[in-house]
Amino acid sequence: MKQKFNTKQMTIVAVMIALNVSLSYIVRIPVPATNGFVNLVEAGIFLTAILGGARNGLIVGGLSGLLLDLLAGYPQWMIFSLVIHGMEGLVVGYFGYQKKLPSQIIGLVIGSLIMIIGYLLAGTFLYNWTAGLASIVGNIAQAVMGLIIALALIPVFKRLPQINFRN
Repeated sequence: MKQKFNTKQMTIVAVMIALNVSLSYIVRIPVPATNGFVNLVEAGIFLTAILGGARNGLIVGGLSGLLLDLLAGYPQWMIFSLVIHGMEGLVVGYFGYQKKLPSQIIGLVIGSLIMIIGYLLAGTFLYNWTAGLASIVGNIAQAVMGLIIALALIPVFKRLPQINFRN
């Protein structure tokens, strides 16, 4: 089943990216060991992926992560965030879009693991194993918070006719 990417969908995706970056930029907790931060970016990625599918999750995830790092002054993380959060959104959308709650939970868990392991490897690459390992606890907290927020907001967003990714 091939979906079109029309103007309405592009607009919704752009608004979700802007909303996600804005909220994640405002709510961020620095992690000195990794020279990074914990934020709410997962909530927007999970929400978009489950409501809009794999493609929209990929776009919102990748661009939200990249733009957030750029605006927050962490350019060394931009490419990693583009790939890690993009893959996270892709996987969550693949498992969760138009599926029942158990499938959505599986997608959310796999997507969270992609993010946690991805940043473990990225922190190790940029700094060292200690920094990579130091990121695990914060990234688990970030994923759990995003999961809780997304699952709470999905029923609300489903009732909003403006946030309908379908044609």
